[in-house]
Amino acid sequence: MLKSHSMHKLLTLLILILLIFTLRAESSYFAEYLISYPKSVGSGLQQPLKWQGEQWLLASGIVLSIGALYVVDEEIQDFAQDNKSDLSQNIMQIGKQFGEGKYVLPAIGTSILGGYIAGSEKTMDTGLLCLKSFVLSQGVTQSLKLVTQRYRPSAGRGKELFNGNGISRKRDSFPSGHSTIAWSIAPILAEQYQQQRWVAPVAYGVAGLCSISRVHDNNHWSSDVLTGALIGYFAAKLVLNSTPRLELSPLANAEGLGFRFYF
Repeated sequence: MLKSHSMHKLLTLLILILLIFTLRAESSYFAEYLISYPKSVGSGLQQPLKWQGEQWLLASGIVLSIGALYVVDEEIQDFAQDNKSDLSQNIMQIGKQFGEGKYVLPAIGTSILGGYIAGSEKTMDTGLLCLKSFVLSQGVTQSLKLVTQRYRPSAGRGKELFNGNGISRKRDSFPSGHSTIAWSIAPILAEQYQQQRWVAPVAYGVAGLCSISRVHDNNHWSSDVLTGALIGYFAAKLVLNSTPRLELSPLANAEGLGFRFYF
C-alpha cells in the first residue's frame, strides 16, 4: 500500500510534471490533459448505465470469481506458504518490485521527461498515460482499503472484510496495491507498443508475477490480488479510451518541437 510519505512523493512528482508542462508545453494540451482526469472518472462512473447484456454478464462473472476466491482464500494461503522454496523466494522478490510505487513512479516520470528531451512522442505519451492510470487506479484501491478494513493474512486475524471497529491503516489488505499498480501499467505498454509482439506477453507476465508474489509472500489474500488486478486493468483501458494523445512535430519556420494532440 502507498504510505503517507509515498503519497507525498506522488504529489511532488505530479507538481513537477505539471510545472514543466506549464512552462514548456502548449497550454492547449496541458489543459486538455488535466481536464481528462475528471472526465475519465465521470466516464467510468457512467459506464454501467450503458451496459448491455454482455457487459452485465462479464460483470457478474467478475463478482463471482472474486467471491469464489474469497471462499478459498485460506486454502490458497496455506498452499502458498507450504510450497515456498529459496528459488520461489528469489523469483517473487523480483516480481514484487514491479508493483512498488517508489520504483514505478520515478520510472514514469523519467519516461515523460526523457521523452520530451529526446523528442520521442511515443515515450512521452506512454508515460503520461501510465501516470494517469496509476493515479486513477490507486485512487480506487486506496479508497477501498479504507472502507473494507481487512487484515492481511500475515496478521493471523482471519480473512473477513470489515473486521474490527473504526478505521485502521493496519487493516489495509483489500485490494492489493502492488497488483493494482502492475496491472494499471501493463495494458498501456501492450497497447502503445503493440507492433513489438513481445511487449504484451512480457508486460502481462510481469504483472501476473507481481500479483502472485503478494500471495506467496503472505502479504495479501488471493481475492485481494485479483481485485487489485482488475482495478488496474480496467483503469488502464479507461485511460486509453478517454485521454488526449500527444504527438511531437517539428515547428514550421522555427527551431525546436511543437505539440499537437488528438482523441
